[in-house]
Amino acid sequence: MITIYHFPNTRGLRTIWACEELNIPYKIEIIDFSPEFRLSPQFLSISPIGKVPVLKDGEITMRESGAMVHYLIDKYGKGKLQPSKNDPLYAAYLEWSWFAEATFASSVSEIIRHKRAFPNAIHTPTIVEFKKRATICLEAVGGVLGKRKWLLGEMFSGADIMIGIALTSYIRHVEEPFPPSINDYFKRLTTRPAFLRTKQAES
Repeated sequence: MITIYHFPNTRGLRTIWACEELNIPYKIEIIDFSPEFRLSPQFLSISPIGKVPVLKDGEITMRESGAMVHYLIDKYGKGKLQPSKNDPLYAAYLEWSWFAEATFASSVSEIIRHKRAFPNAIHTPTIVEFKKRATICLEAVGGVLGKRKWLLGEMFSGADIMIGIALTSYIRHVEEPFPPSINDYFKRLTTRPAFLRTKQAES
């Protein structure tokens, strides 16, 4: 049984969503998100930098949400949620998966980190700059979607899971409306039965 250490509305949603899409049995351990717990010896023995998610699958422990999604798809997917490695779309699948975290979500994360580190001295130009960077990423996603249903066309993939969770962070922290193409895409993502089960599972 896979165990996912998680806190609501964090990147562990990606891991749970992948499990739901692939019908993999799992259980969630909701942690105490206070710094006192996350930086305690007890939790640092599981997550050395005190962050969630953490995935345990037998003797395997993982601490990066994007890597977890790829691991689950590779190990349990049986061809689902990714193109075959000799398919030209496989490169796009990898690129959008990495873009979701390394470029898109990281811009939003800088907003979160700044507000957390300086709650009484928020520097507005810094927030504006990172919101601008996140919006440029949003526009890049919209540009590739065009009339596509999913990032790779008709095939829903792990890249959509990765981008989907980045979009939920954009809503909460950039607080700007989506353009129509992104809004339609986001509705398709968040009405998938597996996503609905994901949100229910963490509540």
